[in-house]
Amino acid sequence: MADPLLTEIGWAGTALRLAGTLEPGGAVREIELLLRERDGDGLLRVPASARERDGRVAFEAEVDVATLAGGNPLPGGLWDVSLSVGAPMETSVVPLGPGRAPGLDASPLRRFLPDSCTVIVYFGAGGALAIDVGGRSHVAGSVAADTLSWNEEREEIVVAGHLDVRRSGRPVSGTLIMTERRSRHVYEVIAMLEERPDRLGYRAVVPATRAFVDDPLPRGTWDVSLCLGFSGMHREVRLLAPDEPVDVRVRRRLRHVRVVSTAAPGPLTITVGRV
Repeated sequence: MADPLLTEIGWAGTALRLAGTLEPGGAVREIELLLRERDGDGLLRVPASARERDGRVAFEAEVDVATLAGGNPLPGGLWDVSLSVGAPMETSVVPLGPGRAPGLDASPLRRFLPDSCTVIVYFGAGGALAIDVGGRSHVAGSVAADTLSWNEEREEIVVAGHLDVRRSGRPVSGTLIMTERRSRHVYEVIAMLEERPDRLGYRAVVPATRAFVDDPLPRGTWDVSLCLGFSGMHREVRLLAPDEPVDVRVRRRLRHVRVVSTAAPGPLTITVGRV
């Protein structure tokens, strides 16, 4: 079965209306949407109507986020949306969203529930459709940083890279987030964003010895991610290390400190410790 083609997406009150077509490759017994909780074991099923048209099957479904869970709102968290297609001999489950009709708006769609909870529908990594209830930051895939360099004059690490925004919309803000592996302490710096025709560049500097506003990156082992803001929603992307790491020695409070990063292909980690 070929991947489904999403042709329509939009809000009607608290109901998300989805429509599309697919090439079944055989008789279709039943079509339904599956909403699977990304960080849990929740699974919700939404029936879809289907009809044959020009050798394809057209389907439609409505996801009422205010009543979906047994008359209650869709629980908070991140829900991945897929399409389940039942045939006489098998059932296929495929992500919904990577295949989209030309001109379909890929911008995040936001709705407020009566209790002021924010619900945002967006296309995540690889173009798959997801529903975010509550707007909390979620790790959504990973991407390799282009470069990691050392600015000797200012004694700071420069992290730079780019993201493909053709499928996920354009963020309005960026933050480089570093989480200490043992204490889970979080250190943040602003990531400058640069818009280009088909991608978004980012650049962030991490002070190693001094900073005008914040203290330098403390000692520890720090996992690095990039948090993007989309007008009410935040999506966190884990950064993978580039080919060339940083390995330098600096002086802080009269002591030598080593600053070293990991190299490709693993996740980007920066360690600050004694020589």
